[in-house]
Amino acid sequence: MLNRLWHLVNDRLNYLTPTIKPISYGCSRDGHRRRLYDKPQTPLDRLLAAGVLSAAQQTELLTYRNSLNPAAIAHQIADLQAALLRLAKDKTEQLYLAAIPAALPALKAGIRIKSKTTT
Repeated sequence: MLNRLWHLVNDRLNYLTPTIKPISYGCSRDGHRRRLYDKPQTPLDRLLAAGVLSAAQQTELLTYRNSLNPAAIAHQIADLQAALLRLAKDKTEQLYLAAIPAALPALKAGIRIKSKTTT
């Protein structure tokens, strides 16, 4: 299940999500150093702009990106995440409940009351 989720998240990130990349540092008006970024692009667009792929590789990657449906990918990711949460729910609750008795007094043993001693 995690392998399917990983594949979908990689497709969304590498083909559909524009990201910014730091390119240098500059100074603001008050003299603080600021990181400067280039314009947002998907990793695929950066790869195509680098010019390191053959024409066949470019065509293959562009065809694959054009075949992706962003809404369907988001829906599948949400479904897989919900399924993972359902699978982990019982174990998480067991861990939580196992930690509670150590924090609370034993109810079956009763509560000890200090005896008053008179002097």
